[in-house]
Amino acid sequence: MEASGVRIERKAHDFVEASERIRPLRDYCVVRPMEWNPSRTIQVAGNTRRTLRGTVTAIGPGCYPKRYNKDRSKSWDSKAFRRTQVRVGDVVELGGLEIDGYDFPQVSIGNELHVICREEDIAGVVL
Repeated sequence: MEASGVRIERKAHDFVEASERIRPLRDYCVVRPMEWNPSRTIQVAGNTRRTLRGTVTAIGPGCYPKRYNKDRSKSWDSKAFRRTQVRVGDVVELGGLEIDGYDFPQVSIGNELHVICREEDIAGVVL
């Protein structure tokens, strides 16, 4: 596999063959962006934003969350494993109508562009 990153619009894009599979680690997930029809107010305010809704195509098993002491001067990994709650095929909303939108790493799988994010970046699951 010749997976060299290419810079497009200040971002590094990695290319993965369509026949290959991605297995994310920890609580990372791969989301395929889909068309999103915001309200007219959001559309006017955020006409340069990227889509925030997508379908989960792959997700990792989970992680050991960070624990902190009272004054947050020390941190360590928890002993309790936290499984991911999002499943493959879920339609999710990614948080972030910030000034520049979100800036997640992107990967091209075949001819489709996918976004890589953590489970904590997901604002909610569309039911």
